[in-house]
Amino acid sequence: MKQEYNEYFRGKVLIQGYVHYRDGSPVHGAIVILEKISCEYNEALQEEQNQTIHIADSVTGNNGEFCFVITDKSSYYKIKVFDNNHR
Repeated sequence: MKQEYNEYFRGKVLIQGYVHYRDGSPVHGAIVILEKISCEYNEALQEEQNQTIHIADSVTGNNGEFCFVITDKSSYYKIKVFDNNHR
């Protein structure tokens, strides 16, 4: 098998997922938000403080699928999903 080198995808991570209801049917048109969790140490309070930074958002497709590409592999991320259909 021939392996091709692609500079665009070097050092990047693909996050893929599906959103579905409890009965297994896909959620079409749900809003998916990707947030990066940033942890900073506060000297005055002598504790760590977490804050979230909005990175990207997307809408699920017909099969409930979503996809994000990230470059910072050393950080933690949070995915939030909001259903617009209210089934």
